[in-house]
Amino acid sequence: MAEEILYEAGVIKITPTRIVSGGSTYAVANVSSVKALSDNKLQIYGVIAVVVGIAIAGQAKPLAVALGALVVIGGILLAIFGRITEVMITTSATEQQAFRSRNQKVALEVASAINLAIMKRSAR
Repeated sequence: MAEEILYEAGVIKITPTRIVSGGSTYAVANVSSVKALSDNKLQIYGVIAVVVGIAIAGQAKPLAVALGALVVIGGILLAIFGRITEVMITTSATEQQAFRSRNQKVALEVASAINLAIMKRSAR
């Protein structure tokens, strides 16, 4: 009998008994909780880079303006794409990162599927 797949996308596959993420496999029976956490550090660094880039470009020298513009562009990219969402699972031994994505929606779907797997496993 084939195992029911609750979620599968890319490197992650979640069933009522297993969580496979990349090269790691976790038994759902050992997972007591799951949570999704957003890490905004890169976005903060991006804002700081924009401010520094503007200060560099303010020197009005051609090289400084070009360098400042590059720093501002890099800072804007970090500010836009810098958020990373991690899915953490807790076992009796420790808390581990099971999945990490820049796409918050995907990370929340993974966390929801793991919660569903925990509920299905405990209902047996």
